[in-house]
Amino acid sequence: MTESLRALGVGKQQYQQIAQQPRQNARLAAGDVQGVIERIRQDYQQAYFVTGVIDDSIYDPGCTFVDPTVQFSGLDLWKRNLQLLVPFLVEARIELMSISSMGRDSKGFEQIRAEWSLDTGLSLPWRPRVSILGSTIYTLNSDANQVVRHVEAWSVSAWQALLQIITPGPRE
Repeated sequence: MTESLRALGVGKQQYQQIAQQPRQNARLAAGDVQGVIERIRQDYQQAYFVTGVIDDSIYDPGCTFVDPTVQFSGLDLWKRNLQLLVPFLVEARIELMSISSMGRDSKGFEQIRAEWSLDTGLSLPWRPRVSILGSTIYTLNSDANQVVRHVEAWSVSAWQALLQIITPGPRE
């Protein structure tokens, strides 16, 4: 959906404004994994998944974002994609259920795992609702202590998520 909107040039002006915004917070010291966890926790409190309000100082500008439906690189592109979706979200909620360090992966990169739930209506004529339990693995580079990979897993398949989008919601 976001790729189609982007191809049509929807949100181009908002994207340019977002791309020019300065970083929100100072970078953390290398190895301060607990500091990154606290900043991610704050991002969830600001509902970053559904608002785009994110502490971009903890993300590498070329961070790779992956979910069951799409993969791309670039923090600015992530922000732009979210800005395209936000107008369609109705009563969107994301709740952080847990977050913790996973230690180092096989390549020596620190990883953080967050588990969350997402529930939102969509501003479409048939008023669908999307409800997903998910998790995100944040992989940090050791030099700058920034997220270089943001990989989501969902409790439903990409196909099941699409079915939620096309299924009519309850009538009021």
